[in-house]
Amino acid sequence: METLPPRAIWKGAISFGLVSIPVKTYGAISEHKTGLRLMCPRDKSPLTFKRVCPKDGKEVPWQDVVRGFEVQKGKYVTITQKELERLEIRSGRLVEIFQFVDADKLDPIYFDSSYYLVPDENGEKPYFLMLEALEQEGKVAVGRVVMHEKEHLVALRPYEGAILMETLHYADEIRSPKDLPELKKAPEVEKEELELAGQLIKIMKKPFAFKEYRDTYQESLMKLVEAKMKGQEEVVELRVPEIRPTKNLMEALRASIKTHERR
Repeated sequence: METLPPRAIWKGAISFGLVSIPVKTYGAISEHKTGLRLMCPRDKSPLTFKRVCPKDGKEVPWQDVVRGFEVQKGKYVTITQKELERLEIRSGRLVEIFQFVDADKLDPIYFDSSYYLVPDENGEKPYFLMLEALEQEGKVAVGRVVMHEKEHLVALRPYEGAILMETLHYADEIRSPKDLPELKKAPEVEKEELELAGQLIKIMKKPFAFKEYRDTYQESLMKLVEAKMKGQEEVVELRVPEIRPTKNLMEALRASIKTHERR
């Protein structure tokens, strides 16, 4: 399949002290998508979805759609696209840096989406100055930006010769595991079980390489699509894993250790 060239999705500037760095933003992630569409079973046409007003049943053209904020049950204040754009412009379209931290001080649970920041016109020198300074000091810049109709906390860090901007969740967006009833009562762990688990972890420890792992579901789907294009009915083995709770934990740990020691 043809891959479209990357397209800048946001333009602004990094505000770094009294330094302003014009930048453009590109998405850093290109997720695997199945490409499966919902279709009409009769004529195999892809289904379309319409914006229909529930009161009069009429379709609303996309250009006429407005957004609304519910202030009371069933009562909305409408906000236009131009009003939203004005809010972003009023923010200065800045990635405003307000502190620097050690990378290990940011818990991964706070990370959301990743973007590459690249220098825009006349931004090359200060951009690469900031990149080298971050690398040299081993720090991550933390700041804020208004983008996609929301103010985001962001972390900027060096990544393969570029500045990577990662949006962060706010603290009140993170759910605490302490609220989950299944975690209220932890059973007692025996000393020997803990030692065996630690031994298994040491045996299975090895340098991690992302490139070793593939999306096997996507690969199987593509094989099925190719076979059907050739008029073949690809036989897909149905492998439903049987979930069995481990009854003898000690025995299962010992067996796992033996299996990995033989590899």
